[in-house]
Amino acid sequence: MTSPRGANEFTLSVEFAGLCLYVIDDTRGRDKRDVAVLMPTCLPSERGHGRGRHEDDTEGVRHVPYLLMDLANFDQQVTTPGLLADGPKFQVVRRLSREEIVFRLEDPDEGIQLAPDPLPLPDLSVYKPEIRLIPNVLSNNPSGVLNARTILKGGELAATTDGGPGKNNGGHGREWDKHDLDWTGSIRWMRKKIPGNSLTIEIHNWDTQQITPLTVGPVQRNTGAVIELKIAILCDTNPLEWREFEPRFEKEDRDFKWLFRLFEAEGGSVLDAVRGRGREFPFPRINPRKPRTTGNAGCTGGQFGIP
Repeated sequence: MTSPRGANEFTLSVEFAGLCLYVIDDTRGRDKRDVAVLMPTCLPSERGHGRGRHEDDTEGVRHVPYLLMDLANFDQQVTTPGLLADGPKFQVVRRLSREEIVFRLEDPDEGIQLAPDPLPLPDLSVYKPEIRLIPNVLSNNPSGVLNARTILKGGELAATTDGGPGKNNGGHGREWDKHDLDWTGSIRWMRKKIPGNSLTIEIHNWDTQQITPLTVGPVQRNTGAVIELKIAILCDTNPLEWREFEPRFEKEDRDFKWLFRLFEAEGGSVLDAVRGRGREFPFPRINPRKPRTTGNAGCTGGQFGIP
């Protein structure tokens, strides 16, 4: 693999977009904070009878998680990656299905930092203690409601302005879904000054126990050597994010309701516990976002804190 000349350290930059649940884990204290990114299985449940419906019996659109990479991460001589607003940036797509992405990095000295803190995403912690995560979604053998996962340690997890202003929308409590708000379009995780000139990413399949290793290298930017990846779970049919096929903006992100599959309620249904809009689960109402080439047009993630 060809590496940028003179590079002995690099930055890892991973953009997340779509229906991700960011589980902010302060179990060991804020100075040891980790973040688990959970992507639900966005397919009809048994109660949906194959009709593509959420558990509240409203229509649900299927979403699929995937990992995006640039060919230059594998061999710089193949292509020169473009900038984010420069047309297609990614040429390699790897669909994720019942899999976990593991970044083989040294454990950091400090916990992950959020910018801003809290993130400008709907905070489902407002429904505690009535709801809690399904216990095994963080285990080595999670239930079928979880389709993909990765655990982030160290560095910074920051809201971008690529798909929305990313303002802090706190203060609405359980009434958050009744307001048009500036929820962020995507979240970017960055770890800087990683020693070496390559990174091994492992994709672990929970059902087959197969491990697929991928070794990627950095490319040279004005700011230095960097590996730029994207992990998304979106409803559009444009995983390579070509601008000619950018989907239209959806103001009411009703498919946010898929995230409630990752929760359970004490002695009843999650729908009853959160007391949604009528008999629907709550969902974000998103202020318009500026156009961009990469996907996130109308899909918004959520956050939840533990313990």
